[in-house]
Amino acid sequence: MNVVLGSDLKPHCWVVGVAVCLTACGAPSPRVEGPADAGLKSAWVEIGPDGVAIARAITSADACPSIVLDGKAQPMAIRALPGTAPLRPTVSTPADSKPSAFPITVCEQTVPIGTVRATIGVRALPLPKAKPERIVVLGDSGCRLYASFSVWQGCDDSAAWPFASVAATAARFAPDLVIHAGDYHDYHYRENACPASMADCRGSPWGYGWDAWQADFFEPAGPLLAAAAWVVMRGNHEECARAGQGWFRFLDPRPFEAKRSCDDPANDVDANYSPSYAVPIGADAQLIVFDSAKAGYTPLAESDPQFRAYRDQFDQARVLASRVGVTSVFASHHPLLGFVPQRGTPPLPGNAALLSVARTLFGTRYFPDSVELALHGHIHDLQAIGFASGQPATLIAGIGGDYLDVELPDPFPPALTPASSSTRSRTAPASGSSCWNGKQKPGASKPTRATVAR
Repeated sequence: MNVVLGSDLKPHCWVVGVAVCLTACGAPSPRVEGPADAGLKSAWVEIGPDGVAIARAITSADACPSIVLDGKAQPMAIRALPGTAPLRPTVSTPADSKPSAFPITVCEQTVPIGTVRATIGVRALPLPKAKPERIVVLGDSGCRLYASFSVWQGCDDSAAWPFASVAATAARFAPDLVIHAGDYHDYHYRENACPASMADCRGSPWGYGWDAWQADFFEPAGPLLAAAAWVVMRGNHEECARAGQGWFRFLDPRPFEAKRSCDDPANDVDANYSPSYAVPIGADAQLIVFDSAKAGYTPLAESDPQFRAYRDQFDQARVLASRVGVTSVFASHHPLLGFVPQRGTPPLPGNAALLSVARTLFGTRYFPDSVELALHGHIHDLQAIGFASGQPATLIAGIGGDYLDVELPDPFPPALTPASSSTRSRTAPASGSSCWNGKQKPGASKPTRATVAR
């Protein structure tokens, strides 16, 4: 599905979630490894602050592999060494938790602007395009195993958990850029052990260590990681009490440091909040990435430390958005101006915590003036919302593979808005789903937002 939004964004073709999965969903092709790839588990390129390209690799070897940039080999630097982090408090009970084991080495190397070819062993790495025109947006891709609410997704059933098919389909679009809107455990969701009685997930890796990250994200995402450079956003499943340890080892675009590793809960007050940064999308547009991993759902008092942390991040976004002649796309995991579907009751409005902070800087526009589009995940459906009251359009693509939310009401309540002083210019948000085969209706066995902690 190609979506073009706004006159300033017309050069960019947004391939949303890919998936309403089309009829072309299929399993990824197996990767053939040569001797130079023997210990290599994954390799990819992500784009960090100011558009800096970062090559990352995960290997079972003790040393990092070499990366070849335009014919010149150089060793990659070690980002994180193998080790097992001590058990820390998590969102689950101690009985349903375990220490996070990372028996792998994480490596990285900055790729200079202008590099034409980069390889690790026999793997060619996708390099950023100066002017990306085909952009894939997806989010909320992990397989949910969650004891607190007895939610057990069929991780071994490609129909029940279609992320591998979504990633393979997206790769066939030959994208120039991939934007993942967070939650890889949503990037990573396998928080607890699957009960032996559940055949579709029995024996699945679980917890927050490498085995669960590999099963939930790196293995199924392989074709898409090989197809294009990524911009990664942090979701609530990557906050410190969940999969934050893996987030900082594998995906965070900044240098790795112990204080921001989520290993020590005493440092969570810093590690749960990251500065906003911008990624250029051509010469006249940019993506502003905002870390909303710890956002709650109630308004924040100005005396609340979280209010101050998010105000700092919004102020950083304001400065980035002030660049003359540049149109901005705001990207955060939690939607400010979306709707939360509820079973049997009207949808809930936007994120009250973030809105309470944004309003102090931007009034009821809630975003800096140059922001023309807001990209999000977190809500497990597809929403495209335009506003007649001056707020930027909102696009929510939380349909990467996790359980879907219940359907939005049809017809949609005409007076319902996501925030005060916002008026929709369309009759309803658009809702959609990823690959479902009729065994299960979207959202049919998933608890509503009122009962489950995402």
